Amino acid sequence: MEELSMSKWFAIALLISGAVFGTQAADKIYQWVDQDGVTHFSDRPQVGATELKVDVAPPATDGPIVTPRTPLKKKQKPIQYQVNITSPSHEQTIRDNEGKISISASSTPLPLNSMGYKLVLDGVPQGQITKMGSFQLTNIDRGAHTIQVQLVDDSGKEIASSKPITVFLHRANAFGAGAAAAGGG
Repeated sequence: MEELSMSKWFAIALLISGAVFGTQAADKIYQWVDQDGVTHFSDRPQVGATELKVDVAPPATDGPIVTPRTPLKKKQKPIQYQVNITSPSHEQTIRDNEGKISISASSTPLPLNSMGYKLVLDGVPQGQITKMGSFQLTNIDRGAHTIQVQLVDDSGKEIASSKPITVFLHRANAFGAGAAAAGGG
């Protein structure tokens, strides 16, 4: 076996000591303030420097890069609203000589503040959209009428609708009930 020269031994010893002491030196940081008041940091000791202990994380590996997935948002089902006409009832007879009909409706669940109720009489929208679901119609002609109440959003788009109901409005005629039967009206 070939003898190692002194310079080779020195190179090997230097490599080993660099590996041993190099990792320890990386764990230490030195801090000092110069005569101008400037703070300095170094990995080599200086005169008047204080040693700061720093925990160094292990070196990064070339493993696969894993990025966390953002959780998928569950697609929420839209709220299913139900609108019911609470008054009058289906096929109710209303007797009013001024042709007044009062309608009340509600929804389940309660509507959002941006929603409102719209009244439809005989297929024609009536009046303003209201927040309360209460309507008062006047001067409605006698006979059968179909009433429906819709829940609409702030743009007027229908969200839900009640089942249509039929009501019968009776108004006394000007000649009285006996005159109509006798052919007077």
